[in-house]
Amino acid sequence: MMKLKPELAQSIVDHMMSQIPYNINIMDENGYIIASGDPSRINTLHIGALDAIRQGKTLPMESLHGQHGQPGVNMPITYNDQIIGVVGITGEPTKVVPLASLLKTAVELLLRQRTAAQQKRESVQSQQRFLYNLIQATQSQAPTSELIATAQQFGLDLTKAHTVIAIDGQPNELARLNNEPDNLMLMLTNEVGLVIIQDPLACGRLQKRLTNAHRQFGVSESGMLIGKAVTEAVTTLRLRKKLNDATITAYRQISFYDLLLRANLPVQGIVDRFNELTTSNSGHELIATIWEFIQSGLNVSQTAKHLFVHRNTVNYRLDRIQKIFRLTPQNTTDLFKLFIGYLYFINQQKQQ
Repeated sequence: MMKLKPELAQSIVDHMMSQIPYNINIMDENGYIIASGDPSRINTLHIGALDAIRQGKTLPMESLHGQHGQPGVNMPITYNDQIIGVVGITGEPTKVVPLASLLKTAVELLLRQRTAAQQKRESVQSQQRFLYNLIQATQSQAPTSELIATAQQFGLDLTKAHTVIAIDGQPNELARLNNEPDNLMLMLTNEVGLVIIQDPLACGRLQKRLTNAHRQFGVSESGMLIGKAVTEAVTTLRLRKKLNDATITAYRQISFYDLLLRANLPVQGIVDRFNELTTSNSGHELIATIWEFIQSGLNVSQTAKHLFVHRNTVNYRLDRIQKIFRLTPQNTTDLFKLFIGYLYFINQQKQQ
């Protein structure tokens, strides 16, 4: 049974009494006053309200009745056809009955709105808990029949392929950008949200909105394992940010990088040298040169152009890199080792 809360009732009384020149009492389902313009009456039994509850109807009081029985009206408050309390207003019945009727309607409407809002919050929380569990359960294995059945309650068909987009941003902004009701959203952290999408067209529309809004995001491959897709999307977003490459949006673009990182290759010595370089500005310049040299296809002129330096400066830096790492950047095998070491270096930097 719905219960009238004293805090809510008192806030209604205080607001209404600032608008009308009459004392207001609100009683619970047993006739006890839980809110009043007269604090001394709180928690006392209101006989008139008790009569209104027992008879199930509005009871005007034309004259004085006992110590507190002032003229006025007592009107039952109902919720789902049950009396959950009473509104009482002191004053001449012909004047206060209309006010009591308005107050009763306002209280009942407010209760319905609050109940609907609470149910919506509980539904969202239930959905979020399910999505968290779903992600964990579908990292490497297909969803069970129980998961499939539960997912249907949230409008999620696990028998079809889905795509996940990981997005950098705050919940309110991401909710605004993800304005399609069939897309399910989950905040993975305070700053990273996930959107689970079944419709490829909806996926394309969201990517366009994110690009126009200049948001950082990563898109998974389409597949049946939502947990695996989440990992792909988050990995894409992470590497996009660490590599500072806005052209990276999809997991297929960095899947090779991901495989190298998960292979746990023995490159810690190279990573340590990268870490040593981070202690100076010149070291940061060398790190940037290594990556730009790789991105430019070993072209010194292009590397210089993208770094806004002279090509002789690039050659000087490459010589320093060779001495520090004992690897020759112009040699394919050595460059590949530098490339892998750089990936492990930025991945460890992110984890820290």
